[in-house]
Amino acid sequence: MSDLTRQATEEFVQRYWSNDDDDPKHERLRRAFSTAIAHGFWGPGARLPTEVELTETIPCSLGTVQRALRQLTSDGLIKRRRGSGSIVTDSRIGIDRPWHMRFFDDKRDRERPLAVYTTTLKRAVSAKQGPWSTPLNQGSRSVVRIDRIFSIANKLKIYSVFYALAERFPSLTTSPLEDLDDENLKLLIARRHVMPVHHVAQSMRIETPPAAFIAASDLVAGAPATIINFIAYTLTDEAIYYQDFYIPPTRYRLDLGISTNHGHRTS
Repeated sequence: MSDLTRQATEEFVQRYWSNDDDDPKHERLRRAFSTAIAHGFWGPGARLPTEVELTETIPCSLGTVQRALRQLTSDGLIKRRRGSGSIVTDSRIGIDRPWHMRFFDDKRDRERPLAVYTTTLKRAVSAKQGPWSTPLNQGSRSVVRIDRIFSIANKLKIYSVFYALAERFPSLTTSPLEDLDDENLKLLIARRHVMPVHHVAQSMRIETPPAAFIAASDLVAGAPATIINFIAYTLTDEAIYYQDFYIPPTRYRLDLGISTNHGHRTS
């Protein structure tokens, strides 16, 4: 096993393998791989460690590893090719009609935006105050915070933090986290709560992102990042959500849309 492969496999075990679980080992391994793939640890086209390499690092027998890989193949997450090993498939559909993170690769296609995939990292509900409080008219109420990774064509990872009033949008607080993956929250709010976005105020700032954002994204530790903020409003100028995107340096072009005289983005 190469040093690079060993390092990646050891990191996979550290981040995704669980010893505190009563499920059979093949099911734990299957779940660990599924979660790692969903989080982009191994992206589409990536080759997984070989069966032998996995048994050298993971406390599983060869038979257990083979059973987990067969299940992942049945799930459509990997393809097993003779001579090439196990390859991660590109089975994700991506976010429906992305509005904010519309990136373009001008070297290939100036007209078609790159695919956007989202992975939900965590969610919290609290009455904590912050820059979102005034726009959302929070007062003493609680907000739901949803941290996600926006993967642009599996080439650029952007950290996103989303805030909305918890009592107004219960689907955001009760839906399983995995159900929010590749979900357009703007459309979800319009669909489940009949509150469509009419216009968006957008702004930009430059600052060093929190250290906790670095590992899951392409942000550089200690380096300033571009932060794009969007505040979505109803027709009557009531704020629906507040969202920050922490964008690493990239050659891709971000389309910010057209602003009206009031500073609102048009669709």
